[in-house]
Amino acid sequence: MEIGNWKFVVFIYKIMSDKTLIKVIVRDTEHVVFEGDVDRISSFNEVGRFDIYPMHANFISIVNQELTFYKNHEKVKELKVEQAVMKVKKDIVHMFMGIEVLVLDDDSQNAPIPPKS
Repeated sequence: MEIGNWKFVVFIYKIMSDKTLIKVIVRDTEHVVFEGDVDRISSFNEVGRFDIYPMHANFISIVNQELTFYKNHEKVKELKVEQAVMKVKKDIVHMFMGIEVLVLDDDSQNAPIPPKS
């Protein structure tokens, strides 16, 4: 390996090691449930258990069972959830809990459609 490539690898490692936290905002239908910086998030989706670490790929998933947040290898917060939407983008994670309540409580689906005039 050339010394030039070695410097590049060290540079990339330095960038990655500086990026150690994920900003998390968890909301339910009425307020913010949890907000903070963590270094790992664990949860479940239709595929199974998964973890989010800093510099994770951007994605959106429907998660269930629980959300667990870690900082410095210690559990900071654990939330039991029936279902939540998780959006991961550029080390910022937004989670929206209680979405199923909005759908189940939405009586507008059963309301009669007004006639056109």
